[in-house]
Parts: sequence; C-alpha cells; structure tokens
Amino acid sequence: MKPDNILALDTAFGEISACIHTAEGSFLSAAATEHGKTRSTSIVPMLNGLLNRAGLTWNQLDLMALGAGPGSFTGLRIAAATLAGINSGMKLPILHLSSLAITARQADVSDPLWVLEDARAGEAFAGLYQEDLVVGEDRCLRWDEVIAELEPGLFACHNEPPVTLAGWQRMPLTMTRSEALLAAALAELERADLPTLPCYPEPVYLQRSQAEKNIYG
Repeated sequence: MKPDNILALDTAFGEISACIHTAEGSFLSAAATEHGKTRSTSIVPMLNGLLNRAGLTWNQLDLMALGAGPGSFTGLRIAAATLAGINSGMKLPILHLSSLAITARQADVSDPLWVLEDARAGEAFAGLYQEDLVVGEDRCLRWDEVIAELEPGLFACHNEPPVTLAGWQRMPLTMTRSEALLAAALAELERADLPTLPCYPEPVYLQRSQAEKNIYG
C-alpha cells in the first residue's frame, strides 16, 4: 500500500526546498539560505508551515524523503539531522533521493544530461541522467577528469563551474527545486521497496576524506 502523506526535504545546493504530497494535493515551499549557509533553525518552521497548509499533523505523515546528496556537506548534515530528530519517535520510512537527480529534473531535458556540481577543492559531483532514469551513477571526479574523460554534451548545475568546459552546453534550470523534489520523490516511490526503507537518514557525501586523498592521491 502506497503512503498517502509524504514530506520531502532537500538542502544540497544553496536553498532549503521542501514539499508535502497528500491524496488531496501537493504543497511546496522554499527559502534561501543565509549567505549560503543552511540554518537548522529555518527548517522546522518551514516544515510546520507546510503541515499547516496541508491540514496535517506530524503524526499523520506516512513517509519522509530526503535529498541525500551529494552536495554541500553542511547542508546535507543539517537536513539529515533535522529529519532524524523529527523521526526519532515516529520511526517512519525515509526515502533517499539523489540531489543530482533532483537537479536533472529542474533542467527538464529529455536528452541525456550530465549534472556537474562544483564540490570545491578541485572536484566535481557528476551524474548522468535521461528523464527519470539513471544512466551513470553519481560520483566525485576532479575537474581535470571531467574534461579528460567525459564526452562533452548537455549539462546542468547550480553554481558556475570553476573551469572552462569547451564543447559542453549548459541547460537552464526551468523548474523550481521544490517542484523537482516532489517529482523525484514520487518517481522514486514507484520503484521503492517500502518495507526495506531505513528509518534513519544517511547523507551521501561521495568526497574522500583528506586522509584518503593523502594515501591514495
């Protein structure tokens, strides 16, 4: 049986995006972060406001969804900690969504599309999508590897790439992130095995630690 009332949250790239989906309709909300920093104190009031608009209480939710990453380390950690705290007593299943897949939906492109997000420290988060299908798994590459190893094509991102991507075509993000978050959650829900979903959020960082970089280069 599919859940009726779903709450989804994503804070991976420069904004707090959230949505609630019910049998009666969907409700979206978004807020800019403060100087690029996600504040935990901003998230819960936003979610409370969404619940009020939807006419729900926390106890009426059936499932939560998280934009699990990759993305901003602080943003992912705060979103995960917030949902973990909220869910500590309810023990709802949590659906984990790729934050790059959400970005791909924002571009609303039917052709194969790379999502290339700056991960800083000379690295990029990269994933290849076509509509709602994963063509190439999310991974972390150095920008020089992106240039040398990936065949130029269409790409989307939030922040300006720190390198020149000759031959690539950047596609505009025409859908709001909250709308894309909702679409991604509903699509992933169709593929999910609900009884096996975890009750604790697990962010996907992808980047190696500095110690790993020192060892493996």
